[in-house]
Amino acid sequence: MIDPKQFYRKMDRMLARIASEGQDGRFLPRILDELVRLFGTELNFGNGHMYRELFGVYELLHTTGSVDIFPARLSAADPAVLNVLAHGAFVFETPSEIPKWFAPTPNDAAEFIAFRIDGQPGHRYLFLFSLQEGWVRDELAFCLNGVRFSLNYRLKSDAAQSELDTAAAIQNSLLPQKAPNFAGFDIAVRSQPAEAVGGDLYDFIELEEDMIGLAIGDASGHGLPAALLVRDVLMGIRMGVGSNLKMMYTLKKLNRVLHETTFSTRFVSVFFCELNTNGGLLYANAGHTSGLILHDNTIVKLDPTGPIMGPLPDIPLERGFADIPPGGIMVLYTDGITERMETDGSYFEEEGLIRSILEHQHESAATIVSRVFDYALSLDHQSDVLEDDSTLMVIKRDR
Repeated sequence: MIDPKQFYRKMDRMLARIASEGQDGRFLPRILDELVRLFGTELNFGNGHMYRELFGVYELLHTTGSVDIFPARLSAADPAVLNVLAHGAFVFETPSEIPKWFAPTPNDAAEFIAFRIDGQPGHRYLFLFSLQEGWVRDELAFCLNGVRFSLNYRLKSDAAQSELDTAAAIQNSLLPQKAPNFAGFDIAVRSQPAEAVGGDLYDFIELEEDMIGLAIGDASGHGLPAALLVRDVLMGIRMGVGSNLKMMYTLKKLNRVLHETTFSTRFVSVFFCELNTNGGLLYANAGHTSGLILHDNTIVKLDPTGPIMGPLPDIPLERGFADIPPGGIMVLYTDGITERMETDGSYFEEEGLIRSILEHQHESAATIVSRVFDYALSLDHQSDVLEDDSTLMVIKRDR
C-alpha cells in the first residue's frame, strides 16, 4: 500500500522536473530513469525501455535494466504497438494480448505496461515497463498517465515555441533592419508585434537613383501563418517592382496569387508608393489605413484606392497621385498605433496620431517615430482581447 503523502510529493517532483529540465537528446532517457527510480519499487514496475519511431520501425534507444526483456526493434504495424498507439496507454495482461516477443525474467510478472509520447511532428516514442507481482492498476494508471500527459504537454509546448522561433527568424530576415538614405528625405520606421511574431510588414525598395518604393501592410493573424503571408507579400512586391514591372500590375498579380494559395479568411492590406526625389508620389492603397501628408496647416489623406488583398480573385485597385512639399511629412502606419484610448476615455485614432505628429514635427524622423510610438503604446488598446501589431513609418522631406 503506497503512502499517499510521500507519493504525491514524489509526483510533484517528477512533474516539476519534466516541466523545467532542459530538453536535449537525453531528456527523455533521463525522465525514464527518474521515473523508475522514484516509483518502480513502490508501484511494482521497472526495466523501462524507450523506443523512437524511425521509418515505420520503433528502435530501442534506452533501457533502465541490465536485461532486455523487450526486443531491439518493434514494427509500427505490430498488434501490440497498434494497441498502445490507439489507446495512448495499455496494460498487457491477458494471454491474447501478450505478444510473443515479450520475454519476462523470473522476477517479472507475466504482464507489462506501455504508453506513447508524441513530440514534434514525425517524432513519436514508446515507453515500455515490466511489471512485478503486486502491481495495482489504479496506482499505475494515476502515476504513468500523469507523467505521460506532462511529457506530451512539454514536448508540444517546445514544438510550438520552435514554430514561433522559426516565424520570428523569417520576419527578422525579411524586414529591413534600418531605413535607407534617400536624397532630400529623412526616413524612419519602427514595428512591434503584439506577440512573438506579428502580421505587420514594411519595406524599402530602390527603384532608380531618384526613386524609391515604400510599402507597409497588415496581414491577418499572428504566428507562423502570418509570418509566411508577410513573406509572400514582400517577395511578391520585391520581385515585381524590382523587375521593372508596373506597380499596378504587380499588386493585382500578387492579389491573384494570394487568393489562389491562401484560405479566404487570410487577407492582407497593403499601401505601396513610388516616391521621387522631387516629392512626387504615385501610390496604391489596398484596404490599408490612410496615409497622411502633413504640411503647415494642411492634411492630405491617401485613402484606400481598392479593397484588401486575398479574398477576391480580382480587385478594382486604382492609382493615386500626391506630393510631399518641402518640409512636409508623410506618415504611414498600421491600426495598432491608432486603435487606442486616451487617459480621459476618448479614442486616440487618426486625430490623435495627427496631433502627436504635429507636436514633434520639427524634430528628426527617428525622433518623431520614437516619441509618437512610445506615446501610442503607453495608451490602453481599445480591445480587451489582444493587442494588435503596431508599425509607424515617417518620411520627412527637407525644406
